[in-house]
Amino acid sequence: MINLKIVPQIPARLENHTNTLNALVRVVAPSAPKTTAEDRPPLNLSLVLDRSGSMAGQPLDEAKRAAEQIVTGLRPTDRLAIVAFDNEAEVMHPGGPLGDGRAACNAIAQIQERGMTALHDGWMLGVEQAIAMREPATPARVLLLSDGAANRGLTEPSAIAADCARMADHGITTSTCGLGHHFNEHLMAEMARAGRGNGYYGETAEDLADPFAEEFDLLRNICARQMQLQLSAGEGVELLVLNRYTEKEGSVLLPDLAYDGEAWAVVELRFDERGEQPNERLLLSALVRGRDKDGKDVGDGPVHLRLPRLPASAFHAVTEDETVRARTRELRAAELQEQAQVAARRQDWNEVDHLLREAQSEAGENPWVEQALTTLKSLAEKRNTEGFSKEAMYSVNRMRSRLAASSAHSEKSYDLDMESTKPSYLRRKMAQGKRMPRSQNRNDG
Repeated sequence: MINLKIVPQIPARLENHTNTLNALVRVVAPSAPKTTAEDRPPLNLSLVLDRSGSMAGQPLDEAKRAAEQIVTGLRPTDRLAIVAFDNEAEVMHPGGPLGDGRAACNAIAQIQERGMTALHDGWMLGVEQAIAMREPATPARVLLLSDGAANRGLTEPSAIAADCARMADHGITTSTCGLGHHFNEHLMAEMARAGRGNGYYGETAEDLADPFAEEFDLLRNICARQMQLQLSAGEGVELLVLNRYTEKEGSVLLPDLAYDGEAWAVVELRFDERGEQPNERLLLSALVRGRDKDGKDVGDGPVHLRLPRLPASAFHAVTEDETVRARTRELRAAELQEQAQVAARRQDWNEVDHLLREAQSEAGENPWVEQALTTLKSLAEKRNTEGFSKEAMYSVNRMRSRLAASSAHSEKSYDLDMESTKPSYLRRKMAQGKRMPRSQNRNDG
C-alpha cells in the first residue's frame, strides 16, 4: 500500500570532483478507497481547553466558539472528552460517543475563566481521558487549545515535549492550537512536533476553522502512522536530512501518512569522485516502516539510489528534477524564515528585512513560498513582533513537514482554485494564522 521512491535532483555523478547532491525520498500513500462515512472508524479526540485568567473576555469567548466548532465537525459515533484547566485540571465532559453533541456543548458553555496556567496538568488529564475511551490498538488525539505559557506545575518545555513524545509512542498523539498573539509558540509547536501531531494558531475562532477541518479530515484519512524512515549512506558518502525531522534510534520520524498524500525528506549527499571510482555507485538506501489504521505493520523497501559517473560535458547536459529542486528551495527558504524569526524577537528588523529578501530569492519559481513570504513581509513592515514570530514559526514548520499531494508532478504553480480541489490536509495556505479565502473552500460542504 505504501510506495517508497528516491529521486535525485541530478541523476548522475560528476567525475573528478567532490559532489553535493540532493535526493528526494518520497513515501507515497495509495488513493483514498471508495467508502462512506459509516465505513470509517470513529475518532478518539480529547479536547483540552485553557480557562486561565488570561483568557478572560474575548479570548475565552473565542476559545469556546472554537470548541463548539470542534463538536459540530464530529460525527455522533466519534468519541470526545473535554478537559478544562487553570491552576488545576478538570474533566468537563467524560470521554465517550458524542451522540447529538448537546451534552458536550453544555459542558463548554459552563467553562469560566480563573486562576493560573497548569498546562501540563491539563494536557495529562486529556491523555488519561483519551486512554480511557479508546479501544485497544486504536490511535487517539489530544487537541490542546491555549492562549498562554505554562506557569504552574511542570513548565519546562523540553520535559513537556518529552512526555508528548512518550505518549505518541503509545498511540496518543498531540496537536496544539495557539490562540491570539501572546501564547508561547515555542512550547506549543514543540509539543505538536514531539507529539507527532500538528501545530496551528489563530486569533479568532474563524481563523481556526480551517485547522479544525484539516485536523478531522486528516485523522479520518490516515492510512499509516508511526512512520519511521531508515536511511543508510553508501561507502564514502555523508548524508544530512534537510527537513530537520526528529530522529530516534537511527530512524527519521515522518508525519502520519494520509490517502493521496506523500511524506517526504530531502537528503543532502556529499561524496568524493576524484581518483578511481566505479561507473555505478551506491549512494543511498532507504527503508520505511509504520502501522496501518488497524495496527498492522506496513512499509516498503529497501530501495537504493545508484547513479552513473559522467564527465563534465555530459554531466552539465543532464536535466535537473523540478520537484526535488522546488522542495530543496522550500527548505532553504524555511531556514531563512527561522533566522528571521529569531531576529524579530531581538527587534533587529534590518536583519529581518535582509533575510526575507534572501528567502524571496531562494523561493525561485515556487509561487506558494513567495505568497507565504508576502504575508511575512507585511508583518515585518508593521514591526509586529508577536505576529511575525508566530507566523514565521508555523510557516517554517509547515514547509519542513507538510504532506504533499502525491499527484502533483510540478510545484511551479500555485492556483487557489486548484488548491481547493485537494483534501484539506494537502492544501498549501498563504498565511498559517488566517483562514484561507472562501474561494479555496467552496467544495468543503
